[in-house]
Amino acid sequence: MTLTRISKALTLTKKAMLKTKENNVYLSTVASAVIFSLYTAPVLSAKQLEQNTDPSSLNSAVKNDSDNPHEVIQVIGRRNQANSEMSSATEQLMSVAGIGNDPLSAVYSLPGIVYAGGDTGAPAVRGSSPDDNAFYIDDMPAGYIFHLFGDSIFNENLVRDFSLKPAAFGSAYGNATGGVFDVKLRDPRHQDIETTLDLSMLKSSIMAEGSVSENSAFYLSYRRSQIHLFLPEGEEDEGYTIFKAPISDDYQAKYQWLIGDAHKLTFSASGASDTGGVNISENSETGRIDPDAIGDLKISTRFDGQNISWQYYGDDHKMMHLILGHNVNNTKEQFGQGQFADVNEESYDLRFFYQLAWLEDHKLGFGIDYSKTDVKYSFDLIPYFCTEFDSDCNLFKGERIQDNTSLTEQNIAIYLDETWDMNPNWQLIIGARAERNDYTEQSFIHPRFSLNWLASDNLTIKAKAGTYSRFPDVDTAIKKLGNPKIKSPKATHYSLGFEYDINDLWFASIDIYHKSLSALPRSTDALTINSATDEDLHYTADTSGTAHGVEWLVRRERQNGWFGWASLSWSQSDRTDDLTKATTDYYLDTPLIANVVGNYQLNARWNFGLRFTLRSGAKYTPITGLRENPDYDDHYLANYGEVNSKTLPVYHRLDLEANYNTTYGGYDAQWTFAVINALGQKNVSGYYYEPEDNDSPTSYKVSGEEDIGIFPYIGLKMTF
Repeated sequence: MTLTRISKALTLTKKAMLKTKENNVYLSTVASAVIFSLYTAPVLSAKQLEQNTDPSSLNSAVKNDSDNPHEVIQVIGRRNQANSEMSSATEQLMSVAGIGNDPLSAVYSLPGIVYAGGDTGAPAVRGSSPDDNAFYIDDMPAGYIFHLFGDSIFNENLVRDFSLKPAAFGSAYGNATGGVFDVKLRDPRHQDIETTLDLSMLKSSIMAEGSVSENSAFYLSYRRSQIHLFLPEGEEDEGYTIFKAPISDDYQAKYQWLIGDAHKLTFSASGASDTGGVNISENSETGRIDPDAIGDLKISTRFDGQNISWQYYGDDHKMMHLILGHNVNNTKEQFGQGQFADVNEESYDLRFFYQLAWLEDHKLGFGIDYSKTDVKYSFDLIPYFCTEFDSDCNLFKGERIQDNTSLTEQNIAIYLDETWDMNPNWQLIIGARAERNDYTEQSFIHPRFSLNWLASDNLTIKAKAGTYSRFPDVDTAIKKLGNPKIKSPKATHYSLGFEYDINDLWFASIDIYHKSLSALPRSTDALTINSATDEDLHYTADTSGTAHGVEWLVRRERQNGWFGWASLSWSQSDRTDDLTKATTDYYLDTPLIANVVGNYQLNARWNFGLRFTLRSGAKYTPITGLRENPDYDDHYLANYGEVNSKTLPVYHRLDLEANYNTTYGGYDAQWTFAVINALGQKNVSGYYYEPEDNDSPTSYKVSGEEDIGIFPYIGLKMTF
């Protein structure tokens, strides 16, 4: 939960730091190679790749019987086995070139997913806003999963499974009208304690893992970014001076106790933080447009969470899961002349799920979700009461205000899922989720539906539908800055999918979807104030929208050393002002997106990968002229035309990666060599007014905001 002003400051900080980062990329590449060569031993022979078997989930004993000349393998399983290995689908996502083994970065290679503003933005799913998404880590809701530069907070060595549910997801998920990102971290391995060290230009990490006793194990991971080593502090660049180079870190810890053969008790903790600071001078682009921003901009964000989980596995599909979680999020921002915003959020979550088989061919799932969130916020700032549907936030500038207060909201949900295997070819899932939020004073009953038909041995048809809601954005709901009476955004999803197994090697799918969105926030003006009871209600829920499209995917499974996929999607999304009835394209409307991902295992040492993305330009609002800044003489503000009436140039980017497996001193090691945007394409993510001397309302400069340029990097991972 963040304020709009904080998100704008994050964008500005990334822009200033990325500019300096690109200027130093080649120097940092050479420096990293020299450092690694000084501290590594001579190369020894590489070990052959082999499949690992988890000893906690499968115990095998080979017996030689004198009366039976054949070898006998006895397999002993357990219902509460530790899920300590990565799924094959997630392993393929990890192998996407140019992502640094970050599974959340790999989602941009899937159909229907785009960056919400530049190459470091949050993911937007099928025409929805990034704020419409929900994130789950080990079945618990999570809010802080991205660092300042867009990479996720997860150590890639710990991710077991990652799935994206882009539309019409089941009743177990709530507080989302867009997509659901479901991340499951693996269980600790029952092995001798090992340490893994991962060094790269971008981030380094250390991880320890192993058994504590026969039935318990743990892991502990810590990562820290390295980009601050290559960003010089104190040097001015176009009016920006970095005085605090960005540093991000994160940690994950898990201890698990397997009790008998049916119970699993897990304690876990995770956290992340980001800090950075840049001075904005009057000579900078921002300082010339908005003198209120002149001064030091410092941002600090932090997240810490702890969970305890108990799982029970019985006979006949019986399963019970109870989780208790505690999370603390803190965001601090200082900027301009004494302006600041401090948001502290503490939440408690309780989730219970029970599943059993009943009658014949029926399976019933029942769940309860409870959450309580306390938000304490204090600020002294000049607010801008606008949304992503407004062309010019300067038109909604308010007077400087201060406040120090709190917000408390409780949400309780009960859900049911009935799965009926009608016959070998038909499966029906009917569900419902009932929710109540005390802050918005709203109650919902959301039906969910899924019908799967195995039309032939190779073709499966899936039809899904459901209704959804989420809590409003905090900056539109809090007092003074928002509207405490604002209602929750809502959505209705429809999806029809066709999955075809061409053969054992090739797979194809087509997915058709439609989303209807309502009760989205709208900034107030004379039209809304006249119908409101209080002029201080800066937002109302008077925007709606639609999104629909078709996605096509072809995937090749791994064979003869290589695998990959290609996707093509067409979509259209818009937003409608419910008061004026004016409809415009959504700024993230990206009609055509094409992706190609390939990976080739040459031998036991070398692995190669590539990722190519091509997409039509997103929408933007053009600058049509200048006007004098009413607050500052001799300063200008841009005038804008019709909202999202223009289209950005076509975007394309090629990422290449090579991995080399070897050993140093008998320890496994892997080198990574990658080039992001290998073709050096200058992709434009937007246009902005660039102030210069002697500007006038009819004479001014508009420049393109370019995404990341060509960016090579090197990494080294070792296991001790």
